[in-house]
Amino acid sequence: MSDKLPTDLSYYMRKLVDHVPSMLAYWDKDLRCRFANKAYKVWFGLTPEQIIGIRMQDLLGPKLFGLNEVYIRGALAGQEQLFERIVPGPDGVQRHSLASYLPDIVDGEVQGFLVQVTEITKLKETEAALRASEAFLERTSRVANVGGWEVDLLTSTHKWSDEVCRIYEVPLGHQPTRSEAMAFVAPEAREEARKLIEQTIASGHPWEITLPVVTAKGRRIWVRSFGEVIYADGQPVRLFGAVQDITELHQREAELHQEQTLRRRIERQVEELDRLLKERSEMLDVLAHEVRQPLNNASAALQSAKASLSGLKDLATTQRVDRAQKVMNQVMANIDNTLAVAALLAQSAPIARQDTDIDTLIGVVVADMPADERHRIQIQRLTTTRTASMDMSLMRLALRNLLANALKFSPPDEMVSIQISDSDSPLALIIDVVDHGPGVAAEVLPHLFERGVHAHHQTQPGHGLGLYIVRRVMELHGARVSLVEPGESDRDKAPGTTMRLTIIQAPSSTD
Repeated sequence: MSDKLPTDLSYYMRKLVDHVPSMLAYWDKDLRCRFANKAYKVWFGLTPEQIIGIRMQDLLGPKLFGLNEVYIRGALAGQEQLFERIVPGPDGVQRHSLASYLPDIVDGEVQGFLVQVTEITKLKETEAALRASEAFLERTSRVANVGGWEVDLLTSTHKWSDEVCRIYEVPLGHQPTRSEAMAFVAPEAREEARKLIEQTIASGHPWEITLPVVTAKGRRIWVRSFGEVIYADGQPVRLFGAVQDITELHQREAELHQEQTLRRRIERQVEELDRLLKERSEMLDVLAHEVRQPLNNASAALQSAKASLSGLKDLATTQRVDRAQKVMNQVMANIDNTLAVAALLAQSAPIARQDTDIDTLIGVVVADMPADERHRIQIQRLTTTRTASMDMSLMRLALRNLLANALKFSPPDEMVSIQISDSDSPLALIIDVVDHGPGVAAEVLPHLFERGVHAHHQTQPGHGLGLYIVRRVMELHGARVSLVEPGESDRDKAPGTTMRLTIIQAPSSTD
């Protein structure tokens, strides 16, 4: 059989060339094809008879020939050409190719050139996928503030990713020495970091640690560092790992810790306040029961003594008893106001308003006044309204304070009036308490209803709770207390004061 094998070496060369995946062809200096392997023919879809002798312009077409013409001229000038091109394949699909034109020079003259074209579509797709993957990892690193690093333990060569360079604020591509890399760690943490690295190299166990770092620009940040060691033949040869900038997270954690500490402090203060409020409540109970009741008994005893003395016609003793009874009444009024401010008016829940008989309210308030002062109180009804919506106990307290002030500051022989009227806009009950005293001092007017202020002069004895209580009662009712300015017709009359309670009434459902 060996006698029948071809002896022409060109036969074997053609067989070999036809099985090469790259496209091979030879073009003479007239740009006519003199040789083409099987891949070249398949690519252009021509038979051997059709491709041999064809002109390059006809094979490539005007567009592709025009794109390649600069390289063709270069090859005919004796210069090797290497370039990439996207060309349609035999199936019409655009494919990446790498083309090489090698001039054929004989005796210094170019006879033609050899063309080699290799399809690199798969390679380009792989490169594109790799670039996309690298870009994805780069974006992910930027978003997560995570960068990678590695250290060759044999050469002490360090390599930092771009994100590590950004975190440490050094130029991209910077590769530090080992001592320089350690110098970025804040001084107070360097020894701990150094020991951790040594333990990892010795044991093979990875590390994870949070460290303070000072960047190249002097900015103090916090990073989380991860690291592992790689061994070769039982020897540590490389460290690799990552760092993540967690400065913002660390700050939030510090703020959260501070907030929790503050919350615990506030909770302790609230507990202490609750304890103090409980003690205050107990003291108020003592004041209300252990102090007020004996005072009531003492007042009753003084009233009985006065009645007994009236038959003996002992004027001096009777006067002393009167003075004692007035002092007792003043003390009891002060205690009532103190209890009201400390307990009843400190409430935050809505008051319970009820339909209240107006005449009953006025009668109870007048009865609260000293017996020898009641004859000075004049009731003027300017409306037929019989009832109004209010909390009677609170309104009694407010009206009692206004009436007591009016009696106190009016001359002993002057009457004090309670005038009852109403208004339609807004729908309200109006109660005026009118006295003929010296009026309100000018310096007091801007602060008239504030705590600690007295209506007629700031140097009056007492705690100045009366008008403050009136204001709070009216606020709880959604109402108001005001000082009524005298009208034009009243300006020539004697000084006096008119305090007005305007008790707003909600419209009824039948209106």
